[in-house]
Amino acid sequence: MQQVTGAYGQGLAKYFRADASLHVVTSSLRKSKLAVTRIRRDTPGHGLTSPLPVEAAFSVLLQLRDSPKRELFIGGRSVYRGGYGARTTSIVDLQEEPTADLQSPFDVLHFYVSRAALDEIADDRGATRIGTLTCERGAFDPTVWHLGQALLPALERPDEIGAMYADYLLLATHTYFAATFGGMRLPGSNRRGCLAPWQIRCATDLMTEQLGHDMSLAEPAVACGLSPGYFARAFRRSVGMPPHRWLMLQRVLRAKSLLRETTRALSDIATACGFADQSHFTRVFTRIAGTTPGAWRKQVQ
Repeated sequence: MQQVTGAYGQGLAKYFRADASLHVVTSSLRKSKLAVTRIRRDTPGHGLTSPLPVEAAFSVLLQLRDSPKRELFIGGRSVYRGGYGARTTSIVDLQEEPTADLQSPFDVLHFYVSRAALDEIADDRGATRIGTLTCERGAFDPTVWHLGQALLPALERPDEIGAMYADYLLLATHTYFAATFGGMRLPGSNRRGCLAPWQIRCATDLMTEQLGHDMSLAEPAVACGLSPGYFARAFRRSVGMPPHRWLMLQRVLRAKSLLRETTRALSDIATACGFADQSHFTRVFTRIAGTTPGAWRKQVQ
């Protein structure tokens, strides 16, 4: 993974002095980074965190475990003392110099949400830009919880999940934050359509030609002359599934062709079709085809 500093990635782990951290950073917007970081500490008595850099951004926190004892400070002043339960969400504004006294073990997803990213999302959807993100501290939001759970495999197995899936999920997550916690509303006359036939051909041909490449969401979007967000929405309306799912299905179809027509080793086929390794190939193929690659080959020969 790339080295990053600041309020996401390894920089965030440093400020929290975490025992372990995982992160995903994507460029699914044209100008702004989208990021999520998982930080964990398994022992109590962590103490006061280091101050995060002051910047025009928010940190949306999703608790993956109970953290019953903590105190939040804004600009050095105590504003909250208590705990957060597992699966709950809270938000801090990084311009307000937040720090925390973390007395309990913790396991948290930190979504880095810059104001620039929120502006891009609003502009892309033809919505009015929002001023801030707010929510009740320690509230349970089922959508945030499910989006966080969907992102965990991208944090734990990034080589298997792929850039396009991470791009799609982080863009969906940040858009949800803008709408739910920022009040972003689409204009009543805004109706996004489907891709033109030439754009469908352009995108699907590009993804098919580069099945072995870990393609980002931006690559087919740029080829179609669209923003990644618009492209993802229009592709789903046009094809009936998100781009990353369509891409995975094409990889399985290519694998079936190679299994039927060649005697190549399964590991070679996995690489040729864009899977991280043979075990990843086997898991995905079995989920979609209902049987392992080896068993499928025997059935068709």
